[in-house]
Amino acid sequence: MTHTASKKHPEPVASAGSAVRQGTAPGPAAHPATHPRTPPAAGRVRRLPRRWRKAILTFHVTVAVGWVGIEIVQLLLGLIGLSTDDAGLVRATHVVMEILGIELIAVIAWTTLLTGLLLATATQCGLLKQYWIVTKLVVNIALMLNGHFFLQHWLRQQAEAGKATESLSLQLVISIGTALVMLVSATALSVYKPWGKTRRGRRPAPKSSCGPAHPPHGSSV
Repeated sequence: MTHTASKKHPEPVASAGSAVRQGTAPGPAAHPATHPRTPPAAGRVRRLPRRWRKAILTFHVTVAVGWVGIEIVQLLLGLIGLSTDDAGLVRATHVVMEILGIELIAVIAWTTLLTGLLLATATQCGLLKQYWIVTKLVVNIALMLNGHFFLQHWLRQQAEAGKATESLSLQLVISIGTALVMLVSATALSVYKPWGKTRRGRRPAPKSSCGPAHPPHGSSV
């Protein structure tokens, strides 16, 4: 009885080259490919952290509202001084108006300007990219110049004179009323954000948001 020996064929051994060609790397585990970190684009503004931006925005809005409140108080005091014949009351209104218009408004105006500049330059809104931001900047500077060169001088003159002339008191009331209208207009600009982007803001830039302070998933400067 004869037995026919079967020929055994050895299983092919996969080489490292064939493994690479088939898309599998040799070894116990394949290591994922690592990609180098992309550096930030040149000229991109470093944004403030969201927590800091909200804090500065809250402080900016609070100070700006305080500025509006002071102007309202000054306007009411000026109208009282014009409408009464009580010399003591007139003198008191003049003293309070001088304190508010010289000592307090200067600090508030500078604080509003600096916090607004910080919000505009340290976020993607940009200082010169939106027409409403440029307009608010012009209004702020105009009010500061008017207060420094005109309003403060008139307030000192009124306080030193005791019983100011009717023309000077009326001039102060008109100036303060105009400043109040400008401040309310600047507040409206922050809410409605009209007129779109400037030529500088229309340049190609990374996608950014310059909208309200409250983003959809959860905040002018």
